[in-house]
Amino acid sequence: MDETDLETTDRRLILMARSVVVLFREFETIARELDITIPQYRFLLFLKRGPKRAGELAVEAAIRKPTASGLIADMEKRGLIMRQPDASDGRSIKLSLTPKGLEKHRLFELALARYLPSLLEKGDSESMLEAFSELAYIIDNQRGSATAETVGALAEDTAGS
Repeated sequence: MDETDLETTDRRLILMARSVVVLFREFETIARELDITIPQYRFLLFLKRGPKRAGELAVEAAIRKPTASGLIADMEKRGLIMRQPDASDGRSIKLSLTPKGLEKHRLFELALARYLPSLLEKGDSESMLEAFSELAYIIDNQRGSATAETVGALAEDTAGS
């Protein structure tokens, strides 16, 4: 990217990216307080949609299989996930959430949700919430895995407008 590109780039895009980076740092701090990492949260989020093979998780999380193996071993040791035979392929193992993993996921998302209002109250909260709801929907669709929860939440938000 050269200087001309910076001059013609919509500054709001840079501010948006910067905001995501800063929010990510805040979320890492919250995660540490709850004894979870962001990559572990991603795995819990992916597994909330249903059991997956380790390789599928690695691809979805955009990490290498050895890194995924370490995460999986730690999460299994902590009782957050469990291995189960793949019904469609007896040679394979699928990973799924345990009740403890589901609870860890829930607690982390609640902690994130408690942090965000402190930011929203400083601006037009409805506009920000609407924009982020739309962005979440777009991201889920782009990944080809829009969840009923996201779609339902967006439908409720737009119906109430």
